[in-house]
Amino acid sequence: MRSGIFVLCCLCLPILAQARTVTAPADWWKAPGSLASDDAQWRAKYLRQKEVANAFAADLEQSQKTGKGMRYLDQGGESPSWYAPPLVVQPYPGPYASRLYDLAWSAFLQSHRLHEAYRLAYTAVQLRPEDRQWRQRLIQVALWLGQREQALTQWTWLAQHGDAAATQQAVTLAVSLSRPDLVVQLLSPAARAGTLSDADWKSLIFAYGELGEPDRALRIIDTALRRGGPRRYLLEQKAYLSYQLGELHQSLSALQRSAQIYGTTVHIAVEEARLLSMRGDYRLAFQALKRARTAATLDDVPFWQLYALLAWEIHDDSAAFAAEKTLYLLGAASKYDLQRLVLLSGKESPEAAMHVAEEGWRRYHLPLFYFEALYYAGAAQQWQTLGGLLNQVPANDPDGIRNYPAYWMAMGQWASAEGNFDAAGRAYAEVLHLNPEDELAQVNLLWMLIDHDRVATLRALLVGDALHPAPGLRDAVANALERMGRSRAALYLNLAPDRRARDGSPRALLQQAGLWAESGSSGIAWSQRQQAARLSLEALERGGTGVVQP
Repeated sequence: MRSGIFVLCCLCLPILAQARTVTAPADWWKAPGSLASDDAQWRAKYLRQKEVANAFAADLEQSQKTGKGMRYLDQGGESPSWYAPPLVVQPYPGPYASRLYDLAWSAFLQSHRLHEAYRLAYTAVQLRPEDRQWRQRLIQVALWLGQREQALTQWTWLAQHGDAAATQQAVTLAVSLSRPDLVVQLLSPAARAGTLSDADWKSLIFAYGELGEPDRALRIIDTALRRGGPRRYLLEQKAYLSYQLGELHQSLSALQRSAQIYGTTVHIAVEEARLLSMRGDYRLAFQALKRARTAATLDDVPFWQLYALLAWEIHDDSAAFAAEKTLYLLGAASKYDLQRLVLLSGKESPEAAMHVAEEGWRRYHLPLFYFEALYYAGAAQQWQTLGGLLNQVPANDPDGIRNYPAYWMAMGQWASAEGNFDAAGRAYAEVLHLNPEDELAQVNLLWMLIDHDRVATLRALLVGDALHPAPGLRDAVANALERMGRSRAALYLNLAPDRRARDGSPRALLQQAGLWAESGSSGIAWSQRQQAARLSLEALERGGTGVVQP
């Protein structure tokens, strides 16, 4: 199983804009980000979604660590700019007199003596607690004077005595003042009865989170679902809260029930796939995404990111390639997406892999991408691009690129292709200096010297025991010995038992015949040539065009 990184963020994501009909360019690797007409917009939206998704967990963690509530007064430190300290009020003496109090209220307001009006309303509420009009008056002047806690107290009383409008005002102010205890007190009765709106459910669930009691939120959701039947928003919130409590099976069941009743959506499929992947069920997770694939638009970046990763995990390379290419064209590919896209495209199109690796090097400046770009530039024989990449390394080499043999190997390839064989030789020598056991560098160096008839250099390199090279070097050494005129030594390598059993093609027989002839054994050479002719004739008579084995 390929290793992957799964980041769980179970707050349900909204379905984004409708699909944009865009045709990808034929040479797609040359157009990273070409489909992202709203690149900045989706990135900002995605970051906002992540921020909202983490808010509940962050508040819960804070309340659990501090043991405090989430009120601004509980947290200490500097008060908010809108905060006004509670007014110390001395009630007016004497009994309540309706005509006098009403007249004084009008006089205080008309003369803008708000503190006296506040004292009057406060006294009236103390003397006549059931008088709703005076409570409304106290709310009015309290808000003018910044006494928001007092206004909240009065709205709470009105809400508890059946005033629906006051309930909404009290909840809004309680949320603003970070009074989750009052939010729970005000909304939980309607929640149990199943009459809350989605917005009020959101406030209630968040309040339980601020109190550090997500389990109580989950219980009240279960009660509402039992009494009122299934409801999409509550099922999704149950999935989220269950995950917060570590109940992955319960969270997954809630998501699957929502999908079964209301149909699958992109965001539900993403959350279901994330939960399944946490259990290690990568194939089931991929199937969950696959069911929603037709509904996914180009703007559903989290969907394509997870789709690509899961396809990679289950070795569905064609699906992984399609998704990674989509992310690349959207400009949304992470460094891991680009790494996978390099590997997925390299076999069929080295040029594509080269451009993807170059994009990774430009965006992330990781040596991994630089060396991948070097490798695929050489594989695609893009010598100009390869030279440009090699020359990008500054003289001070801050990344230590020249300390890697791969750099000098690419330098050798490029110099050889440019006809600068002295520079190529120095580059291969540097590879062998850094890694004396690098067979690829040895082979490249030998073939370069053979192809350009550098016999003197070959003699210097093969001064030791050339008759027992490593298996990977045998062909190159045999050809070098032949070029140096050491036909018997070359023949010895060609006639080694393992090689003779492996290669009896007409081409190999003709090569051996040439070596026998140069060694003075013309009879054996004649026999080898006759055998090569016989094998070639058999191949022609059978209508085959491939190599015929003896």
